[in-house]
Order: sequence, then C-alpha cells, then structure tokens
Amino acid sequence: KAVSFDSYMVGGADTISGGYRLLEVDNRCVFPYGVDGRILVSSADVIHAWALPSIGVKVDAVPGRINQLGVHLMASGVMFGQCSEICGVNHSFMPVGLESVSPEVFYSWLVD
Repeated sequence: KAVSFDSYMVGGADTISGGYRLLEVDNRCVFPYGVDGRILVSSADVIHAWALPSIGVKVDAVPGRINQLGVHLMASGVMFGQCSEICGVNHSFMPVGLESVSPEVFYSWLVD
C-alpha cells in the first residue's frame, strides 16, 4: 500500500519537554523494522535532499522524478534529519522525522 502524507516542523513554543527544537515534526514517517522496504521521494517545486544521517541515507527529491531508497531498519526508535540541499528561503525549516516500529504496530497504523 502506498502512503503519502504531509509533515511540518513543530514550532519552538510547541516543542514538548525533552523534544528536539527545530527537528520535531507534527507527523513522523512511520516505518517497520526487520523488513525490507523502500521510500519513494519526489518534489513539487525545487530540488530537496531527504537525509537521515543516523541511518546513513540521503536521497534527492527532484521535481518530475521519483527516486527510491531501499531501507532495512534493525530496531525501533525515532530518527531525525533535515533537508540537506539549499532549496530556498525556508530550507532551514524542513526537518525529517522517522519512527521505526514493530511490523504489527506499523500495520495497525496503516489501517488507521
């Protein structure tokens, strides 16, 4: 099943205690661990670079093109990244949040 969604940075005043200022998002990408998967990336406007340094991935999001990224996560957790391509005036406000969960939790998330 294909999943598409929007995710926006949580403002500094709305960051929960212990959260990461300028990295926390309102809607994290949820991905199962222990299974092979892929992430398809594109852009509607300019070139972005979707990067999650903690798992060693970076992929360009190019208008009119779909790039794919193979992913196999080994454990649960929350990872943060950012757009790593100077893409415009709001470049510094484009965080990436990914939450790795068990396949059972992931499938129930898909149903909701």
